[in-house]
Amino acid sequence: MEARWQAFWDAQGYARPSASHSAPPYTIVLPPPNVTGILTIGHMLGGTVMDTLIRRRRMQGKASLWVPGLDHAGVATQVEVRRRLSKQGIRMEALSREEILGHVEAWREEHEAYILRQLKAPGFSLDWSRYRYTMDPGATRATREVFVRLFEERLIYRGERMVNWDPILRTALSDLEVLHRDETTDLVYLQYPWEDGSPGGVTVATVRPETIFGDVAVAVHPDDERHRAALGRRVRVPLTDRVVPIIADTAIDPKFGNGALKVTPRHDPIDHDLAQRHSELRAAVEIFDESARLTGDWVPERFRGLDRVKARAAVTESLQADGFVVKHESYTHSVGHSERTDAVVEPRLSTQWFVRMGPLAAPVVAAVQEGTIRVHPDRWQLTFFRWMEGLQDWCISRQVVWGHPIPVYYCDACGEVLAALAPPDRCPKCRSEPLRADPDVLDTWFTSWLWPFVILGWPEATDDLARFYPTSVLETGRDIMFFWVARMMMAGYHFTGKPPFTDVYFHGMLRDEQGRRMSKHLGNSPDPLEVVQQHGADAMRFSLLYPNPVEQDGGFGVGTLEGARNFLTKLWNVVRFARQQLPEGTEPPNEAPPTGELSVVDRWILSRWSRLADDLDAALDGFEFTRAATLLYQFVWHDLADRYVEAAKESLQGRRGAPAARASRATLLFVIERTLRQLHPIVPHVTEELWHAIPHEGESLAITSWPSGQEVPRDPESEVAMETVFDAIRALRNLRSENRIPPADRPEAAALPASPVVSELLAAHSTTIVQLARLGGLTLLQPESARPAHAASRVLPTGEFFVTLPASGAAETESLTREHAMLAELLGKTRARLEDPTFRQRAPPEVVQAAEEKARELAGRLERIAANLAGDEGTKASS
Repeated sequence: MEARWQAFWDAQGYARPSASHSAPPYTIVLPPPNVTGILTIGHMLGGTVMDTLIRRRRMQGKASLWVPGLDHAGVATQVEVRRRLSKQGIRMEALSREEILGHVEAWREEHEAYILRQLKAPGFSLDWSRYRYTMDPGATRATREVFVRLFEERLIYRGERMVNWDPILRTALSDLEVLHRDETTDLVYLQYPWEDGSPGGVTVATVRPETIFGDVAVAVHPDDERHRAALGRRVRVPLTDRVVPIIADTAIDPKFGNGALKVTPRHDPIDHDLAQRHSELRAAVEIFDESARLTGDWVPERFRGLDRVKARAAVTESLQADGFVVKHESYTHSVGHSERTDAVVEPRLSTQWFVRMGPLAAPVVAAVQEGTIRVHPDRWQLTFFRWMEGLQDWCISRQVVWGHPIPVYYCDACGEVLAALAPPDRCPKCRSEPLRADPDVLDTWFTSWLWPFVILGWPEATDDLARFYPTSVLETGRDIMFFWVARMMMAGYHFTGKPPFTDVYFHGMLRDEQGRRMSKHLGNSPDPLEVVQQHGADAMRFSLLYPNPVEQDGGFGVGTLEGARNFLTKLWNVVRFARQQLPEGTEPPNEAPPTGELSVVDRWILSRWSRLADDLDAALDGFEFTRAATLLYQFVWHDLADRYVEAAKESLQGRRGAPAARASRATLLFVIERTLRQLHPIVPHVTEELWHAIPHEGESLAITSWPSGQEVPRDPESEVAMETVFDAIRALRNLRSENRIPPADRPEAAALPASPVVSELLAAHSTTIVQLARLGGLTLLQPESARPAHAASRVLPTGEFFVTLPASGAAETESLTREHAMLAELLGKTRARLEDPTFRQRAPPEVVQAAEEKARELAGRLERIAANLAGDEGTKASS
């Protein structure tokens, strides 16, 4: 069924609005999934939210465009290719650039095909005719254009900065690509002896003894009395013949270790900043190569070539043997790891390309503050603003093969550095040739931050760009709020002068049974294709919105899928029942039936549907997707199936005459048809199938107009009236349950209505009450009537209700006696608490109120049990 309707929608081109479409545009850009591997259930969550938005707006008459794409994911994809090659016994370092690119391209082709299957299986109404790739010719041109513009505006610069270095990939990483976690390690206290050989020295604490070879000073706080006398003296770096000065700096924390810090400017950001403030210090040299192995003249020959882990052990052993180690302590601190390889990130001074973010940020902050761009849920605005306040320049160069080459060229003859859209033949300054291309590639996010306008054709002035930009909504996970969302806002304002979208919606993270986020990297997500094959696309889609709140982190499993399947089965059965009641030739429900011809139960369900329509629109307009799904679930399951169908069954089946049958059938058809429209954006396949199974007008539910609550007038009187009936059913059911009446039994019941109006309602719907409460019969009492003997009762504002109890055996009587004693004890404690003046004075009002309600409930239960026991005694005596 799902494949059939997907093929139909595609053939009709519903997802392909033309740029000349006269209706107002509504645009969503699919966050391009990385080509690193298969998609997860998390991608399906985002897709379901976006499809719900796009299908509803299409039904509301907008030119709705949802554009798909794919991200080349530079570093991440190269990591996956490296892993595959490693399993084949191939070292990537042994391959040429062309060979590496060949393997990457093979990976892309393989995974792209599977990802597209995953995106099509759920029935997402994406416009595949506009599909884009972040390495296609248009994206390549746009990426180079942006780099050149920013370079010419001096917003891109090249400089030596402290960067996060991944020694496995041998590339720089941005701060957002580093994951921090607390780790416990060895804090080593080392003695740096005085240069002149006099006794003693300065004790320095460090977790990285292997970096002592890069030290240029030892720093202490100027107010630290322990080290005041040492200022200006010099100490010898252990295991070397170098001496370094002791300097003072207020950045030093006297409470850490012994209050003295070894200064290694090229491998610690704090040390680097400190050295920048002390120009008198000797310039540091590099002591690690690109793979984080010790190297250089400052490193003793016996340690050269050792990686960090082996070097730490070897250096610590030598320090210990030569008497430099004072003591060891266990120390817990935050350690940065590469998001891609999990390698410990090495802080490293490196020459890289950067974007100046400050000038780009100002219009973005103003846009969010003024509401030009709205963030949903709004609690994430504070997080957004905090990050924007501490904005750092963006390192955009990567030392890998896969990615857009940095379009910069160097003239070795005259030193000219230029950025160009196309590789130049010769130097424009001195006319020398050839020029040397920059060896690095751009961070993959450098293309992704342009995506909302590049995917529509920028920098060309295309019809799509003019028609569908700015886009309407960005839907994504909060984990890339800063990687991508904030940067897209900056790029949108800077290159188009407009916001890239008007609303941002952050969905929560789906988690596995261990509480871990479902991700490609962990491999802990079921394959969405398999979920669709086993449970159906619509069951998967509904289970992603209900019952777990979309905007919060939550689990996903078989239970939610089964719940969704049960709901769709309920919907299917309601429509099947309705078809059985509709005679041949029934007209489509183009409008609601006239209310003058309707019974109170018909008017009730129409009024309930009108309320649903308004509440549903408010929920979807407010990006409250779980609330929207809950409203539909509750209406279909409870109001429509459990209540209306049962209450109107006699009239639907013609047992109350032809006029009542026509009215109820028209009502049921209208409500079902409109509810199928409302459900369609969430569960499109089953609703399209069911819509075609009932009288309808039009070729597809996908393009039928979205219903409005204004189609039906609200009827508060009918809602109050029918709630009276349903309250009675609820009360009688509760009496059955509380008194352990077996489900197969059909006890007699009675009601003493509080007014003639209630009496009329209960009489009119007595058959429904008897059926739904599983009773043998319902007797309506007059005020002067005798109350039923041996019956449990419940008092409501609308009257008193009775259920006749069966005679209890000795075991049941004993059980009731025990329950009575337990509840009496509990009631005594509750009343004693309420009688305590201190409790009433100090407890919050809501706590006092809860205690009072509990006392009333316990008293009522005791009264009912006492009545049951008294009835049992009377029965025994009479027998």
